[in-house]
Amino acid sequence: MAYKTILLCLNEIPRLPQLISVARELGAKFNAHISGLYVIPGVQVYPGGGYGTVPTVFDATRIYFENQLPKVREEFEAAMKKDKLSFDLHIVDSTNPNIVTDVIDNAYDSDLIVISNVDRDNTSGVESDFAERFVLAAGRPVMVLPSKGNVKLKLDQIMVGWNQSRESSRAIFDALPLLKQSKMTRIVTADVAPRGSLPAAGIAEALDRHKIKTEVTNVSSDGMTVGETLLRAANDYGADILVLGAYGHSRFSEMVFGGVTRHVLRHLDRVVLMSH
Repeated sequence: MAYKTILLCLNEIPRLPQLISVARELGAKFNAHISGLYVIPGVQVYPGGGYGTVPTVFDATRIYFENQLPKVREEFEAAMKKDKLSFDLHIVDSTNPNIVTDVIDNAYDSDLIVISNVDRDNTSGVESDFAERFVLAAGRPVMVLPSKGNVKLKLDQIMVGWNQSRESSRAIFDALPLLKQSKMTRIVTADVAPRGSLPAAGIAEALDRHKIKTEVTNVSSDGMTVGETLLRAANDYGADILVLGAYGHSRFSEMVFGGVTRHVLRHLDRVVLMSH
């Protein structure tokens, strides 16, 4: 099993070098086709305030992405050609002002999608909750890069969060191509009492049959949320990549109750692979 079609979302312009760098590494490692996707969003139309008033049209975001297109095309195509990777570039000239909608529509035929988190302190036209909305709707494994700092894809130490749920199981098996490349995959549970057997023993045995070296670790939350606990553990164990199930019955419940998905994406400091 390997990733053979990788969709790369190129709309987070400030993170373009990091996005392209990770795509190059994945393309070379898995001999994969890289499909670049760039969305030029439609104008935002705001209704008038009363009878007879003219709607307000906001087109600054569309103009920004139109102006950035030559740069995106040049940098993406030059990098792909330099590495002799199989690639294509899709430009979506959308009538929808929400970029995430078009990216979701183009995600379903990919093995893996690579996106960047959005810097909420310095937004560049992409919706600030792009990652949350995309991960929960894409139906495919999503690799999310942090919104700041240099990113180099390393696969030596991978940490997976396990709570014996549908989402965590799917995330682990969606990440198998990465786990097979790792030197160590650490399966982390939070606040689990062993009751005579190791927590996560079953999933560890399943990965062992794939020749993946694993170690099971139970960590205490010490009063923190699960999201905080997992990010602390990833830092403590020097995880290069964090693999998690994305949770939430609806975006509304995630917003009200917080949740692992929301917290991790809001405080992401390393590459994470999520599946829902």
